[in-house]
This record gives sequence, C-alpha cells and structure tokens, in this order.
Amino acid sequence: MSVKTPSYSILTNIYDHIMKRVKYDLWADYLFSIIEPYIPDEYIALELGAGNLNFTNCFHNYLQDIIATDLSIAMLNSDKKNLFPKVCCNMVNLPFFMEFDLIYSTFDSVNYLTSKKKLLQHFMEVNRCLTVEGIFAFDASLEKNSLKHVREGNKKGVCNGYHYTQKSEYFSKTLIHKNSFEIYSDDKIVFREVHRQKIYPFEAYFELLDRAGLYVVECYDAFKYKEGTANSERIQFIVKKKKQVC
Repeated sequence: MSVKTPSYSILTNIYDHIMKRVKYDLWADYLFSIIEPYIPDEYIALELGAGNLNFTNCFHNYLQDIIATDLSIAMLNSDKKNLFPKVCCNMVNLPFFMEFDLIYSTFDSVNYLTSKKKLLQHFMEVNRCLTVEGIFAFDASLEKNSLKHVREGNKKGVCNGYHYTQKSEYFSKTLIHKNSFEIYSDDKIVFREVHRQKIYPFEAYFELLDRAGLYVVECYDAFKYKEGTANSERIQFIVKKKKQVC
C-alpha cells in the first residue's frame, strides 16, 4: 500500500536521522557572531521555519526571547523541550500584529517559497513585522549547492522502525530542486513525501528585497565571513528596513 503524505508529516519521525550530520551548535555560533552587533539589549526575536526546534534550542545559549514558527504542526510538536512559545503559520502570511527586533530563518527555508510572488510577499511580511532598527537574517541555497547534492546520489537509512530512501533531483530549466522520500513502516505501508525548493539566481534576492522596502547590510558566503557571490553554495543575508523619507 502506498500513501502520499503532506511535507514534514511522516518525515518528522526520521528527521533527526536525516539531519544527523548537521552541527546545530556550530551553526548557532556562526549566526550569532554575525548578528550580535545589531541586537539591542532588550529584544524579541521571531524564528521562521523553526521545524523541530533543534536549532532554536541551541540558539538558546545566546537568545532567550524567541517565538518559534513553522508551517508543520507535526514538526513543532516533535520538540519536547518546550523552551519557547510555538506558532504554526505560513511565512507569506504572518499572524503577528507586533514588531520584532530580530527575524531570522535557517536551513534555506526561503527556498521553499517556489515563486517570486511568494518570496516577495514573504519579504513584505518581514518588513511589516520588523522594528525600524531591526534586522532580518536568512540563508538561501544556490545552484552550486543543488548540483553538489545531486552528485552525492540517493540516500537510505533506518530509524525508529522506519526504512527510508531519499532521491535528490535538480531541474535546471525550472530551477526546482526536488527531494523525494519513500518511508516504509513495519506494516509495509509506503509513505511518500516530495519536497520542492526554488533555487533562485543570486541577483533575485537583492531585487525582491529592494521591492519589499528592505536592503542588504551584509551578504556572506554562508558559514564564512567573506562576501557571498553567485558562485557560493549557500549565502547568508543580514537585511534591514529602508529609511522612510518624510
């Protein structure tokens, strides 16, 4: 029997195994090192695409006042530490009527917005929810990263009684990176999840941020402190609101 499931539903059960090579603590160290100069002593932060809060819980070493959000209620519920308030919501329609000093996302969450219209709407929502001096920090995956993962081939493993396979494909004409998962339970039911990401050209981020009333303060080659380029695998942005002209 084969069952197609929504993204990050059944996958929640094996997510930690798939991401076992990710060093959340080092990622948190890096992100805080580049945003620290911009954070006021008193702040409130909003995390977008927090998933199961593995990163958030590491970030707790640096920041405590965080609201964690994600589109998947299953992912949010899989966090058992419950150190932070959690809100299930869409990145393109944030349910907040307050402003944040820091808004951030990690793990190329913006790439899950698969049209320029959605990405622009996301940036506009960030602008609406950001304080005048606040910052928006996010990373994005570029084409070189997709090509690297496709070359690494398919993956498979066993976790929590589930067997799984992962197939990674990149379609250069549509700029879509697709990750397909087949997850087999002990009772032989096959669950299928397909995750699609849009791999935008480097310049598209600057264009859409500008249209949303934001500007780039820093653009790094992710996990490094040198300038990001179109040849980077992943880029890390620090963004602020444009000054209003009276």
